[in-house]
Amino acid sequence: PAQVAACPGLGEDTAEVSVGIECFANSAAGFRAILKERYTDFVVNEIDLAGEVVHLTSLVPVVDNDINEKERLQRQRLVVPASAAAGPTVAAVSVEEAEPQRSNASIEERPAPAGAVEEEAVHCEVEADAPEVHASIDAEATAEASAAVHVRESALAEFTRLAGPAESERLSTFLALPGVLTRAPEGCKPPQPLFLGSSNDKAYRTSLHTFFSINFQLLTDTVSPPDEDESRGSAKEDLKRPKLCIRVHPKKHPKLKGHNSGGGGQGQKRSREENGETGTGWGGHQRWPSGVPNHLEFTLCKENKDTGDAIGILSRILHLKPKAFGFAGTKDKRGVTSQRITLYKVRATRLAKLTLHGMKVGNFQYVDRHLGLGDLKGNLFTLTMRGIEAGSEETVARAVDALTASGFINYFGLQRFGTHAIPTHAVGAALLRGAWSEAVELILRPREADKADAAAARAVYKETGDAAAALKRMPHWCVAERGLLEGLVRVKGKDLVGALGGIPRPTRTMYVHAYQSYLWNRAASERVRLHGIERAVAGDLVVDTGCAEGIVQSDDEESEDAIFSSVREVTPEEASAGVFSITDVVLPLPGSRVIYSKNLKVLYDNMCKADGVQLVGFAHAVKEYSFGFLTGAYRRLLIKTDDVKFSFARYSDPQMDLTETDLSRIASGPSMLDVSHVADQLNAGKFLALRLTFALPTSSYATMALRELMKSTTNSKVHTLMSRASESITTSST
Repeated sequence: PAQVAACPGLGEDTAEVSVGIECFANSAAGFRAILKERYTDFVVNEIDLAGEVVHLTSLVPVVDNDINEKERLQRQRLVVPASAAAGPTVAAVSVEEAEPQRSNASIEERPAPAGAVEEEAVHCEVEADAPEVHASIDAEATAEASAAVHVRESALAEFTRLAGPAESERLSTFLALPGVLTRAPEGCKPPQPLFLGSSNDKAYRTSLHTFFSINFQLLTDTVSPPDEDESRGSAKEDLKRPKLCIRVHPKKHPKLKGHNSGGGGQGQKRSREENGETGTGWGGHQRWPSGVPNHLEFTLCKENKDTGDAIGILSRILHLKPKAFGFAGTKDKRGVTSQRITLYKVRATRLAKLTLHGMKVGNFQYVDRHLGLGDLKGNLFTLTMRGIEAGSEETVARAVDALTASGFINYFGLQRFGTHAIPTHAVGAALLRGAWSEAVELILRPREADKADAAAARAVYKETGDAAAALKRMPHWCVAERGLLEGLVRVKGKDLVGALGGIPRPTRTMYVHAYQSYLWNRAASERVRLHGIERAVAGDLVVDTGCAEGIVQSDDEESEDAIFSSVREVTPEEASAGVFSITDVVLPLPGSRVIYSKNLKVLYDNMCKADGVQLVGFAHAVKEYSFGFLTGAYRRLLIKTDDVKFSFARYSDPQMDLTETDLSRIASGPSMLDVSHVADQLNAGKFLALRLTFALPTSSYATMALRELMKSTTNSKVHTLMSRASESITTSST
């Protein structure tokens, strides 16, 4: 049977109760243990969509070997063969200079500079008056021009099938403009972007983005249609979606060497593209090797960094925007985690050369698509719980068996609500009820755990209300606070909604999502208190067909439609017959597309009213902070662990690593652990540890599985105190 309170003697954590984490799925006895004492005590390996566990096993970019060889042979074929009888007057043609010279169908005559030939350049010497060489180059240029025309005609034929003849004619005219595919003559204004006909069909717009990326390497974006738009694009009937159009931008051409745009023309830096810094050694995207998929996929293994921080570091080193990276899910900071990452048109060799601290990249391959959130099956956790009381092995084993049998309530963990005294869901509630000044005050309010510089900045704002003065003191790593203060300075304190817009959008979204999670946790506890976790009851919401585990949510519009239409209420007859199991039961995260049973509607309404939040519709004019604007989602009430394995280990040194990781194997070979030393520890160690391995589906928290296992809090502050106590015992006994 389900248990409501924590086990006697283990303590109920007020932090967990304050965010709705109150019940357990089984009544097995728990035990005390220290979580995350070492980074290696929390190891996470992503499980991809194919069910393969992601590991970092190689740092060598072997995937580039064949590509490099093909490129070398291609460069050799571009070089004009040398004449057997070269005279004193020759022409030096490098690979980079070959294209403009071919277009002139002639070779410039000049004396060969003695000793001036670069070591890495490929040169060919020809007789200045050799007509056969001129003819050879002229024929090759004609052949290349003919091939280019054929490629463009094929692409336009494909576009006609996609968008129709009228749009194809407009595109053909646009592509012929100087400055679109080729460099515009000096002094000419660059052409304006092309706006294609608007459409409310997302799949159609996606196909256009893909077409331009593959065929012409032109940048595109989705925008509102201009006033003169005549809706030439594809459209879906009876679909209440806005009509948007694709904007096609002319190709950006790097500045010619030796040409300056002003400023005296002295010491001007070359563009990153000319320096080969934007991608691949061929000048970035424009010279991506033919036949190679556009996305580099690699394994990122990191320690004590969350996924966003790691990507931020890589983006700064590579001079790329963070949105160029794709990943299936964010991983915990305090631990060692391995996951797959994709990057658009960047060579593996370039990443392999990076010097990184606290993380490594490897296992490179090229793929056709980028990774998006949710593109994983789950995660494999290898966890070490230290400081278990001696003689409790049987209790621990029974607790593991109970967890395997019952599963655990799929609560959002404490990390969802922040680590400060002011939880993120409190800010979210203020935003949802339109209390803008309260939201600003909560974000900038002084906090006990702040570092000195951040504390000083918060104190300045609290005492004086001077955003500019507080901004000068606020450290740069306080991204949300700095964004808000910059917004307050910009609007001079008058437009608080505009000032809140200075906070990065992912953080603003996080505040509202945290309040959704808070409501879900409280609803889950109430459901378990009333009906337990043995079976689905009448009035429960269940996933009938077509949905995966975790948060039932998708970025694909058609899949999203199918998901929302497959959730329905359990009838009394179905409940009596046991048609659905407890693992089919879901609870809603509030939004415009979710449904509620009668009892759930009353429950959610009452919780929202207590916080002054409107559950349905728009409480104010700012849609971003309203449940009427959010789609909403469903989340499973109960999650079962998979592939559970456990063992015990004894140790005397709290600083000793008890688990191998991908980082340790790469750094030290097949085994980082001294096997004989570990054997001695198993026999003579003073402390007992549990090593536990299990797999979880997406959007579930391993800390909530551990809470169920130990019947104890997952609050990091509590475990830090326990770790210090363990260290003091070790010190006093030596």
